[in-house]
Amino acid sequence: MKNLLGFALTSALLFSGFAASAQTPSRQTQWWKLNHGSISVGGTGQFTSELTSDPQTVPTIYNNSDVAAFGQQQKTTWSAGFLTSLQLAPRSWAGFQINYGFSHYQERYAYNLSNVAGSQYYAVPTDWHEATAGYLIHPKHIPFQPYVVIGGGAIGFRPDGNAFNHLDVTYGQPQWRGAGLLEAGFDLPTNNKHIGFRISGRSLYYRAPNFGNSTISTHSWRVTTEPAVSAYYKF
Repeated sequence: MKNLLGFALTSALLFSGFAASAQTPSRQTQWWKLNHGSISVGGTGQFTSELTSDPQTVPTIYNNSDVAAFGQQQKTTWSAGFLTSLQLAPRSWAGFQINYGFSHYQERYAYNLSNVAGSQYYAVPTDWHEATAGYLIHPKHIPFQPYVVIGGGAIGFRPDGNAFNHLDVTYGQPQWRGAGLLEAGFDLPTNNKHIGFRISGRSLYYRAPNFGNSTISTHSWRVTTEPAVSAYYKF
């Protein structure tokens, strides 16, 4: 799954070099002559599944004693979120898309400690910030106007500052993870040529956050699936 991070970083680099792809200034001017664009705002649902996990035994402190943590597990709650996207298409069928998404949910951890009976459990309220971009393919000759986006970017995880207070070693700083993005959907035009609706399915691939705390780290990769419904304005 480490290839996913490479995929995300490569996509981001390719996206940043989008304007440089033309070989001459005149061809670059032609490429950046906007054919059409749109901005959309909508809601998402978030459902996260684990792809791989590699929990490890690590030293930690419990009640001022040295112990070992092992058998870490990590899950999330499902959540509703917000998504806004900007699509810019220098060609009628191709362009790029920039996204920002927000959600609030809980990261839930479980782990065992040596010489301590039972498992340890706790939940971390977390803010999710998505910043991604990707290449857009958007055929215009089909009535429902399907599209596909392939790209990447990053996801920022900001934990509640009080979530780690009961641990002897207190970490919990905000953390960013590289992410790969796959998205497919279709636009539903209305009688108004500028306004319509967008239905899409999105998948984000990334490494699970541990907020700098090795005691809870599962070293896992996962995918968050997002069904999304938005309203768009075309220009």
